Amino acid sequence: MGTWEMPRKFIRIFMVGPESWKSLGILNPNAFSTSLKSSAMACADKLALVSYSTTIIQKAIDRDLEAFTKQINHSTDFKGFTPNPQKPVIAIYRNMSLQVGVQSFFITIKSTLDIYSRIVSKAIVPKSNLFGFGKAPFRGKKIAGGTLLNFLERNTAKSCVENKKLIGIFLSHIDDWIGDVIKIRDDIVHTGQPSDLIEMCVPILKKPQEITKDEIILPAIRGKGNILEYCQHVRRNIDSLLEETLTLLPGIDTKLLTL
Repeated sequence: MGTWEMPRKFIRIFMVGPESWKSLGILNPNAFSTSLKSSAMACADKLALVSYSTTIIQKAIDRDLEAFTKQINHSTDFKGFTPNPQKPVIAIYRNMSLQVGVQSFFITIKSTLDIYSRIVSKAIVPKSNLFGFGKAPFRGKKIAGGTLLNFLERNTAKSCVENKKLIGIFLSHIDDWIGDVIKIRDDIVHTGQPSDLIEMCVPILKKPQEITKDEIILPAIRGKGNILEYCQHVRRNIDSLLEETLTLLPGIDTKLLTL
């Protein structure tokens, strides 16, 4: 198959899939200055990938539930097995399709925040080179997003009269969910998977052939509940963060955004 290079004279028209419709409504590059258009597009792409990751998680859970139940009901590994209350057994199902969705979700959430920090800083100080939603001491406590918060506090009187409001909004979101999400992301990057992940499982308290789908315990994050519902909740939260902060940034035509 041959290759083809697009001539410069072509006017490019981009058409996107449904995962990008909402993210491009929130982060329409046309609403941003020339220097921020590429960052806005990159951030929108990451936000779309976050949404698609929840779809992967949902489909993986549905498939795994069927496969796990069938495996327990029909596996010859359980031939002659009799439950013993003194030696309880739990079957745990591990499949990479769920890991793909979970790891993609949490890693991409952090990437979205990293890129958005660049948008925020450059909207306020165009020559800013800040990048990353990294941890740093802020008001005596090391927290996620501390680098951005310090930037906002240093520049409060210089460029953006709304910086104090921005600090308050970011702090609220960091306390509410961002800190937890970044911890999960760090677990994935540094240890392989979330330390608080509870995989799909079922206690075998009766004959395996009699276990039904309704008895299967779905994947969860300890302290957060069902993993799909938690990820969907986080997805709504990042939309809220963007909607609350974009209207406070200078130089953005919010009339072109769906907020």
